[in-house]
Amino acid sequence: MKKIYLIQYKKGTDLAFENRIKSVSGNWIKYFDDNFIIESELKPSEIYDKLKIGFEEASILIIEVSRTNYYGRMNTSLWDWLKQKK
Repeated sequence: MKKIYLIQYKKGTDLAFENRIKSVSGNWIKYFDDNFIIESELKPSEIYDKLKIGFEEASILIIEVSRTNYYGRMNTSLWDWLKQKK
């Protein structure tokens, strides 16, 4: 079963890292320079193993996100993306 994950990455804006995320999950959304939400069947540790190559010194955080329990104020494209995943 696919899960939703928040990926937070801190090493400055890096197109190579963004492309790595796109290759890990065909279904993703970027909402800040260093924040992505993806849908994947992989475990967080498996996602990390795919992302870290070449970015071993970068701070990377991967957290599972609830499909139904979220709230806040963001760009509507993020809410639309999350609603599609319910």
